Amino acid sequence: MRRTTVRGTSLWAWLLGTIFSAAGFLILWVLKGLGWFGMQLLSWAFHHPRTMLGLGLPTAAVLLIGWQWVVGIVGVVLLSGSVWSAGHRESFDRIITAWLRDWHQKWWRYRRVWERVMTRCGLVVEVDDQRHFPRLRSVETTPYWDRLTLEMQVGQELADFENATGRLRTAFGGERLVVKELTPPKMISVELMRRDPFRHEIVVAAEMPRTTSDIDFTALPIGLDEHLEPLTISMVGGHTAAAGATGAGKAGVEWNILRSLAPAIADGTVKPVFIDPKARELRRGLALVDTGVYGVPTPELNTRGRRIDDGNQGPEPSGDYAVTEWDTICLLERIAAEIHEANMEGGAAGERDFVPSKRTPLRPIFIDELAPLLAYWSRGATERIDSALGLILTQGRAAGYIVVGLIQEPTKDIFKVRDLFQRRIGLRLPTEDHTDAALTDNAVDRGADCSNIPESLPGVCYSFHEKDKKAIRGRLGHVTDDDIDELVEFVTDMRKVTSINANQPDVDVEIIETDVEDVA
Repeated sequence: MRRTTVRGTSLWAWLLGTIFSAAGFLILWVLKGLGWFGMQLLSWAFHHPRTMLGLGLPTAAVLLIGWQWVVGIVGVVLLSGSVWSAGHRESFDRIITAWLRDWHQKWWRYRRVWERVMTRCGLVVEVDDQRHFPRLRSVETTPYWDRLTLEMQVGQELADFENATGRLRTAFGGERLVVKELTPPKMISVELMRRDPFRHEIVVAAEMPRTTSDIDFTALPIGLDEHLEPLTISMVGGHTAAAGATGAGKAGVEWNILRSLAPAIADGTVKPVFIDPKARELRRGLALVDTGVYGVPTPELNTRGRRIDDGNQGPEPSGDYAVTEWDTICLLERIAAEIHEANMEGGAAGERDFVPSKRTPLRPIFIDELAPLLAYWSRGATERIDSALGLILTQGRAAGYIVVGLIQEPTKDIFKVRDLFQRRIGLRLPTEDHTDAALTDNAVDRGADCSNIPESLPGVCYSFHEKDKKAIRGRLGHVTDDDIDELVEFVTDMRKVTSINANQPDVDVEIIETDVEDVA
């Protein structure tokens, strides 16, 4: 009996000891898990306060006041949001929709697959069997773009991400991806276009300012960039060339510039010059320039206009509109002489920078097609044009003579003066070689994808800004015939008002302002 009792007692003691040991181990394991989870919560709350607050508040509310009250509050919030959205959609989208889109994109589109994408795109640094991933610091979104701010790991550089742009774009399902370096250099920006805004947004013609004082000659709006910010061009800092195939929308450059200069053209602060070899595009705006006196072509001339080797060339034209070889030569040589005289006078007066004014007007020279002037007209004509145009391109900026030239075939053997144009815009072009010839060497490698612009998107273009290594993508404002007619009517009517006021110096100022507003 005693032996049996000892055995029973030992068995129960062993069993109880085992149970208590297992319970202690389980309790310790649970406490460690809770501690780890608590630390994770604190870490998440510190790094992602909006997300944790959004999840924590409803949970706490359910525990404190009950789920019925929570459901009621949520219903009131949804109803209020619906009323807000219907009453003022713009502010609702700016505050609520943008916040929800940022949160959703950051967590679902990026963080959920971040490590897998970085691994497969070759953007992981491995050291001693440890893997270090680029840190996703923030995500900012628009209806078309996601802007990711990344912190690179030690051992990574900007070129690693530039070389992986194609893989990243495919992995995240975007249409376009641009990588930029930020300050400090360890930080970079990855901008992903989810959908092309130019397929959904209409880019209208540039708005005409009301007065000359409203014009910023260093930043004339001519369209929108791919972030739907104003696409601008300077008309005092250098010459501009735009290259594009037939139907690419090159004319949008000149007409948007003219609309942006409308009041200055009307009051004489800007006096444009038109060279229109086709005699079609710029002719619609003939009222904007001083037409002067033309030499009348004779029946002996062929369809290309006056030949430089003709014995009877006729009188020299005095206006600012040229179509034929002879008119163009006379106009450009006259302008070259004017530039020399203006620079001599400005230098004697100690002037260094050009400022448009009625005394020294800006003289933009719009050349609707450069190729005939540079290559296709007779050799004698092109030689004289090359000489005059070269002087204008090298000396004209200081005197306010700025060339805006369009070209359809920007090959190196035709567009030899490319480097004299400080600003170059590339629209749809047939090949990558044409893109490099039109913009700059290795333009395609720097993001100027002109050869892949579809015909369905006329006006889409690429250009380079002095501060950006990558090409800037934009779309020129679409200028219709009605927009051109509106421009001509605006300038013509404002000139009439200006002329009437000039002849009546004692006229009441309020009447002048009212008339100008009526014209605008």
